[in-house]
Order: sequence, then structure tokens, then C-alpha cells
Amino acid sequence: MKKKINFEESMQELEGLVQALEAGQMSLEDSFKSYEKAVKLKAELTALLDEGDRRIRVLTETGEREIAEESVQ
Repeated sequence: MKKKINFEESMQELEGLVQALEAGQMSLEDSFKSYEKAVKLKAELTALLDEGDRRIRVLTETGEREIAEESVQ
């Protein structure tokens, strides 16, 4: 089962990874691992935002249709 990610916590983790990479204090291997983790987190966060956008569009379209139908009556 895939663990559901929390947007805010994942965003904080991503920001921490970016700061650590920018500091340049990690070994090359740790930098690679951190970069891989950051890329994975970015993809997961992008997917969450895309899903949220899709849900809002569906709700907005449904709501607009309902309002339009009510004003016709």
C-alpha cells in the first residue's frame, strides 16, 4: 500500500533538502541521495497539486452548471 503524503510536511522536507544541497557540506554520495529524494518529492507534490486542480475544476464546472440551470428556471 502506498503511503499518503502530507503536502506541508513534504514541502518542508523538500525545502530542507534544497538548503542542504545548496550549503554544499554533504559528501558526493549523500548529495546524490538527497537530490534523488528531492526529485521524487517534487514529483509527488506536483501530482498532489495537479489532482487538487482537477478537483477544483470539476467542482467549479459542476457549480457553474447548477447556477446556470437555476437562473434559467
